[in-house]
Amino acid sequence: MQKDERILQIDQNLSWLPQPNESRIILSTRLPPGEMIATALVLAFDRDRLLQTNLVARGWDIVGGHIEFGESPEEAARREAYEEAGARLRELHLLGYQRLRLLGPRPDSYRYSYPDSYQVFYWAQIEALDVFIPTEEAQERALFSPDAARELPFVRTFRTLYQVALQAAMS
Repeated sequence: MQKDERILQIDQNLSWLPQPNESRIILSTRLPPGEMIATALVLAFDRDRLLQTNLVARGWDIVGGHIEFGESPEEAARREAYEEAGARLRELHLLGYQRLRLLGPRPDSYRYSYPDSYQVFYWAQIEALDVFIPTEEAQERALFSPDAARELPFVRTFRTLYQVALQAAMS
């Protein structure tokens, strides 16, 4: 843990990871080791309204996804924002990351770095929203006011991370 990092949240045994596991949400101005970053996600705002996409597999969520071979986390975040929501983003600002640690043996089918892997979080203002065309992955997109965003699953799970991003986006 670096001196410019702050733990926001610690969770045990996330249901979507092999058990047992631990998750730490960490505010940081530095990326974790690149080879260990699996996904890049963006809290994208139009002023104070949070962009969400309605994903077939997860429902309403922030934009983002897996990093493809040869892609930087920032490139992946921009690509995913466009693919999932037709969003072109202004400057991306690193918000922090989620360290996912498996506490048991590595499962044979586990394709990420072990025992630790990372999801990075950025925040950005939206430059433009192009025409949205539903895909097999994303059904629709919407912008949510701060009051409406508080009821979204992502914000309910990561309330402090959302508040820090919203405050940064509004300053």
